[in-house]
Amino acid sequence: MKALLPAALLLSLVGCATTARPQIMGEVERTRQGSAVADAKKAAPQAYARAELYRQRAEQAYADGDLATAQVLAEQALAAYLRATIEARLTKAENGLAEARLQEKAQAGRLAQLEAEQQRIAAEAADLELRAKVARDAEPLAKSEPASPEREKARREAARSIVTQGSLLCVAARLVEPGRAALSPLLGKADELRKRLDTAAPAPIDDANALRSDCLRELTLARRPRAQQNPAQGESDALLTELSRADLLPFRDDRGVVVTLHAVREQGKLSPKLNEKLTELGRVAKAHPQFPVLLVSHDARGGAKDDGLAARAAEALTAAGAGRVEAQSAGGTSPVVPQDRSGAAARNERLEVVFVSPGN
Repeated sequence: MKALLPAALLLSLVGCATTARPQIMGEVERTRQGSAVADAKKAAPQAYARAELYRQRAEQAYADGDLATAQVLAEQALAAYLRATIEARLTKAENGLAEARLQEKAQAGRLAQLEAEQQRIAAEAADLELRAKVARDAEPLAKSEPASPEREKARREAARSIVTQGSLLCVAARLVEPGRAALSPLLGKADELRKRLDTAAPAPIDDANALRSDCLRELTLARRPRAQQNPAQGESDALLTELSRADLLPFRDDRGVVVTLHAVREQGKLSPKLNEKLTELGRVAKAHPQFPVLLVSHDARGGAKDDGLAARAAEALTAAGAGRVEAQSAGGTSPVVPQDRSGAAARNERLEVVFVSPGN
């Protein structure tokens, strides 16, 4: 009996030595040796420490022969290592995002500086251009010489047209800056020139040219504050593009962006086609309230007087949503083609819708 005891003890020790190590523990060790966990040790130290604790407890359970507990703890260790690697990746991503935001902020600051510098230079250039334009407009005009009767008639017609142009420029300036002091005397001068043109006195062509030059200068100066405040605004470009897309055939002149409408009358009233266009233009004017609107009616007859067409059109435009609107009649002073030409009436009778540019 005594001889059997050492053999039993030996068999017991051999059984303990050959207890299989759970496979999950080997997987934990391989994961622990990977580069992702090495990065997690630096980037997510708390999560890494938690995984290490599970691994150590699993090793202790295995050493104590508690394989079931070792299996569970090893699985928890593996999950903890994986979580640590995820937290490390998140930390890196957050750090990268923070760095990118800092770079973006720095670049935005630099861009703002460049834009401010560009606006300053553009304002200086606009101011120089404005001064040059005012200086050109202020240059004295050469006096006209006496002319033959035919030439005098042509001068009279040209003077009427130039006076109309000048007065419309002054009205545009008044829309941009309603309280501008120089405009009232200039508009009074325009009325005086019209009266002189109705007499047999020589056509005041030089005074008409001077009036137009003075009114253009006042319009330029009225626009100056807004142009200097925001020289790169591109308001007129945007409006021109919008009107072009609507097939309204806009163009620019000294007053601003112009749309010309024909077939304006039908049985003494605004034609349905004109009303339709005015409704569309009223919506455009509502969307661009910085542009006051000047309506100018042109008659096909040479000596025609104001028949209220522009005023009725202004009411329609206002009803469609336009804000500041002013109506003017040019009569028959500014024909597009000579009145004796075939089809001249259809082309000369028109309504101009002028979106007066508030800046250059």
